[in-house]
Amino acid sequence: MIRASELKRFAREAAAIVARDKDVAQFEIYCASGDNRIARLNYTSDIPCRGVEELKSHSADGFQIRIVAKRNAHEVGTAYEAGDFSAEAIRTVLARAHRATIVDRHFPGFPSEPRKRATTKPEKGDLARASDASLVDAAWSILRGAIGAFAHRKQPREDKIAHPGLVVGGDVSVFRDRIAIANSNFDDIRSDESAHFSTSVTALIESLDAKGTASAVGRSVADMRQVGARLGREAAGRALRMHHGVRPEGKIYRVVLGPQPVAEIINYMILGSLTTGAFHAASSAYHGKFGAEVMDRRLSLWDDPILRTGAVIRTITCEGIRAKRVDMIRDGKLVGLMSNFYDSHRLATDDERAEKLGIPADKAPMFPPLNGYRLGEGGGRRFDQSPGSSGTNIVMKARDGVDDDAVIRKVRDGLYIGRVWYTYPINGQRAGDFTCTVSGDSYVIRGGRLAEPIAPNALRINSNIENVFRAIIAAGKRSHSAIVWGSSETFHVPAIACDGIAVAVVGKGGD
Repeated sequence: MIRASELKRFAREAAAIVARDKDVAQFEIYCASGDNRIARLNYTSDIPCRGVEELKSHSADGFQIRIVAKRNAHEVGTAYEAGDFSAEAIRTVLARAHRATIVDRHFPGFPSEPRKRATTKPEKGDLARASDASLVDAAWSILRGAIGAFAHRKQPREDKIAHPGLVVGGDVSVFRDRIAIANSNFDDIRSDESAHFSTSVTALIESLDAKGTASAVGRSVADMRQVGARLGREAAGRALRMHHGVRPEGKIYRVVLGPQPVAEIINYMILGSLTTGAFHAASSAYHGKFGAEVMDRRLSLWDDPILRTGAVIRTITCEGIRAKRVDMIRDGKLVGLMSNFYDSHRLATDDERAEKLGIPADKAPMFPPLNGYRLGEGGGRRFDQSPGSSGTNIVMKARDGVDDDAVIRKVRDGLYIGRVWYTYPINGQRAGDFTCTVSGDSYVIRGGRLAEPIAPNALRINSNIENVFRAIIAAGKRSHSAIVWGSSETFHVPAIACDGIAVAVVGKGGD
């Protein structure tokens, strides 16, 4: 990776060259250096395997120039270059930006904060300097834990299984990025850096038709080491408890959604509706409901880029604006939206703003651009992306929450859903309808206790976000860390008990 000091030096040099262009009224230089290293788990008890695959890595270094033409304040051009941080590359990219200009009547220019921003110490945890060896050690530790838990299983069985079919998959990934921003409206060069890891483990026992999972996030080598010591045991232990699962009938159930399903539904169904861009496009599931009660009054939802216990720490956005907490749902009411600079302006000047928000235009708040990030796959900041509205650490809290066991007792009879996948909207985002498949770690609830395990991929949920979040039976008082595959955000959410959730049987006429 390129050092932060080198990125800042280059941004300063590029700003000096672009500033001399007489046809440029405003400009922005965005530099980014990032990498993603992955140790993939690939253990199969009955087939020769490597256990941990050869380490993979994906690096991306480069810069982007955006300019505003002097002849028209709405004429903007963008171009970027990978790998080359020379003066000649600056001039080449600047020429390409001139050739790529288009007139966008919504374009408001670039953020304006002429005074130097108060210095906030960027994240500099030891994970930013972690060696490949520490990543591989964590992966092998997970495998040792999973194999050990299976080998020392205590419950009686048919006893020695000739071909258990133990499969352990998943990965340990480290994400690192550094950025520097120069803006003709700023008096300083602004920079930031962050590093975090994410790991997800799945243990399959084919002879038992069982599946268990575990996941974790963090931002230090010590956290990664501790995770490696326990996640394999947890995944294998959960799989052993799930052996020979039942297949409940399709009907309407009382359901407890564990933290991972809650995070999945928030990621795929809620966050996309809580942006200024979604309201401007009239595609939000909360169209016309700003300021109204959209969730149970006990629930609140926010994004916090400097969350003390969060995995992703950012001090500035990818537009050079100081990163701050954004409250979206407070006591059930929609009170805020995630936004970038462009979309804040578009919604503020929208002639149909009152109808889209559902409140008089003169009473509508301004939405500060506190979520403008240029993110690539997996969430790392990228030089070749445009600013979009994204979260960092998404937190949901429940007022008057109870212990997780008490959430299950409140349901009495129903289903506990521990993990889902293939979550996606039905009938468009605005309808709020969704489907997802129950993929594992799930049980029948009988008499307020977990009873028989449910076979993986046997059930599908077909519901609406109103049924999940509008009138909950109970919610956990503790928020658990959860990850959603491919999401740029990490989640800290409770388990939630819901009433009236439609469940269909997969593969037997229920889908």
